[in-house]
Amino acid sequence: MFIFIFLALGGVQSALKTNAADLAVNPTLAFIEISMCFGFGLAAAIFFSYRISGGALNPAVNFGLFVAGVMDPLTLIAYTISQMIGATAACGVVSVVFPGDFKGANQVFAGTSITQAFFLELILTAGLVLTVLFLAVEKSKVAFWAPMMIGIYVFIAHLLAIPYTNTSINPARSIGASIVSGIWKDHWIFWVAPLAGGAIAGGIYRGYKLVEYETLNPGQDADHSPVDTSRV
Repeated sequence: MFIFIFLALGGVQSALKTNAADLAVNPTLAFIEISMCFGFGLAAAIFFSYRISGGALNPAVNFGLFVAGVMDPLTLIAYTISQMIGATAACGVVSVVFPGDFKGANQVFAGTSITQAFFLELILTAGLVLTVLFLAVEKSKVAFWAPMMIGIYVFIAHLLAIPYTNTSINPARSIGASIVSGIWKDHWIFWVAPLAGGAIAGGIYRGYKLVEYETLNPGQDADHSPVDTSRV
């Protein structure tokens, strides 16, 4: 978690500094740089920890896995506490190592309503948790792609939401940034919305498993195409 948040919020500091002259006119390049640091920083951190914990780096994902029935309550609590500690420590180090005021705290920006921010965070988090469930939790021949695809999803999510909420989809990342920056306005959104999104994704996953979704497209992990024996 420390590695992910250091790379991600360190990227925020770097992108804002290198694009300082253009931010008022066109912040697009800074948004792209920040999104890449979050997406690829997460992918690197998941690859690093994948064989240890499955790359658990988000309390909302923990909660989604709990609702889906694939994470027990003790692991949920232990991972969530660890993630908050790691994120807060990383934010503290970023605030010291990088010059300038610490940036990157989640907040609802002017022109965005509380309702819009809430559902944006909820929907994006639900998509993230579904990506984790079907690529990392479900074991298949494409599971080795899970860290990179999760990172790509987070990259896209940040491109969408940075102008509106600075993109949370991760309560640990939000609380670490708020502790260091002192920005707490509307902070509840960045817990309630991601956790609700995770719960919805966990429920959807349970529904798919209940109807045995695997039977809709069988043979996905076969070494060759299924043979149509009816014509033999």
